[in-house]
Amino acid sequence: MRARVAAGAVVLATLATATGPAGVSAAPAPRGMLFVEGDSLTVGSSSAIKSSLRGDFRRIKVDAQVGRNTPTGISRMSAGRKAKAWVVALGTNDAPDRRTMKRHVKTVLRRAGERPVLWVSVWRSSAYGKVNRMLSRLDRKYTQLSVLRWDLFIKDHPRLLASDRIHLTPAGYQVRGRMIAEAVREIVGGR
Repeated sequence: MRARVAAGAVVLATLATATGPAGVSAAPAPRGMLFVEGDSLTVGSSSAIKSSLRGDFRRIKVDAQVGRNTPTGISRMSAGRKAKAWVVALGTNDAPDRRTMKRHVKTVLRRAGERPVLWVSVWRSSAYGKVNRMLSRLDRKYTQLSVLRWDLFIKDHPRLLASDRIHLTPAGYQVRGRMIAEAVREIVGGR
């Protein structure tokens, strides 16, 4: 099954360990490089992503910056040209335009070649619902793409949100990072 919030056991386990030490992975020998492109939510989640996946990849490159929009992130994807898988966690700093986001996703998929791509959905306001539904439709259409529906998860767990209702508490960043890590394991597991 594709990487989605529906994996209830993973989500519950993630929540249960949000403030404790990262679990030890029973993963096989480390793969090559993982590339993660993102914005401020990725900046906050990067340590949890790295610690959760350190036994799964020889190298994890996170390229994230506060305020980064999707076009800027896409322009930086060449930094992941040697990666075995890509994670894209962008969109929070874009207008909620599903047509534009669809073009962005297709551009990333073309550049990714055969490698799997995990795209993290956007949580900002209800206006992004149409963008996230479009991402789910693309998830069903392209086998290379998996969408982690962060928006559905955080809607049900608002206590992990900071006061601005977009960014996260320290525990929220840990949960997001671990959810991304579990979704990455899912997409690379069969390869």
